[in-house]
Amino acid sequence: MWDIGCGDGAFAVEAARFGAAVIAVDADPAACARTDAAARRFGVQLQTVHGRAPHVLERLPEPDVVRIGGGGAAVTAACADRRPERIVAHAATRDQAEAVATALTDGGYTVECALLQSVHLDPGAWSDRHRAVAFLIAAHRP
Repeated sequence: MWDIGCGDGAFAVEAARFGAAVIAVDADPAACARTDAAARRFGVQLQTVHGRAPHVLERLPEPDVVRIGGGGAAVTAACADRRPERIVAHAATRDQAEAVATALTDGGYTVECALLQSVHLDPGAWSDRHRAVAFLIAAHRP
């Protein structure tokens, strides 16, 4: 499994805890260090690779599953070119979600998308304090 844009390593570590062979990729060396620390804390093995996708992906072994935590359509298309069975990505805007979904569809994948929303409420006035949305895009090869 590839975890591109691994951030703090939460997804990579959980996948490794379930037995996946994980390669966590991030352009930020601090993110790679956080991922390594999380893996040690939970007693799992994974490989971290510092580099910017899509270029760093060229030297990685073929994945079965990819989670894309950033990079948009260009990274998504590069991952689709490697033909993993499943790809999961997220986007912050509808335009980004559409671009990612198009890259996956063009790559021959069946795509599903869900809009996730959370609202932090002020319980005194029952009004919105903060609203956050995310688009979750899941794709599989038919």
